[in-house]
Amino acid sequence: MSKKRKPLNNNPMTIENQTRRALLNGRVSGDDQHKEGRNLDGQIKMCREYALAKGYSIVAELIEDDRGASGASFELPQLKRAYEMARAGECDVFITREVDRLSRNLAKQLIVESELKRYGVDLEYVLGEYPDTPEGNLNKHIRAVISEFERDKIKERMMRGRNQKVENGHVLVHSTPP
Repeated sequence: MSKKRKPLNNNPMTIENQTRRALLNGRVSGDDQHKEGRNLDGQIKMCREYALAKGYSIVAELIEDDRGASGASFELPQLKRAYEMARAGECDVFITREVDRLSRNLAKQLIVESELKRYGVDLEYVLGEYPDTPEGNLNKHIRAVISEFERDKIKERMMRGRNQKVENGHVLVHSTPP
């Protein structure tokens, strides 16, 4: 079922000599839009510099602005596009800035990685090297669990702040009630 990359001119001998095709990914959510290095332009710039330094050819830059949505969601248009490109054999490597830019949910992280790997696409992180070894996977999964914990703590703090505002008589506008 694994989809292999398309050789140039239908000649399988050219696969080994081809430049790897990179799919760049940037994602921002509401809680980190103003943090240093977490804006979309900064993320894509870092991914672009990383890909070019590795000698990769950039085939697409996927920018996901999911403010108001959850990074744990599977219903992200650019993630769907990445799957479609991987399935079609249009890329060899998926590059994102770091683990929490792909997802702040370990289960989603593992599913996304598995789907990309199924189509022969490697996942690389600008700010972290995780070799495909038991130790590399452990380190990456620890980082993913910490990101998930961080997401849960952000939600907890936001809810506490909203509850305090309501208790102090403030009206919440454009927000989900506590």
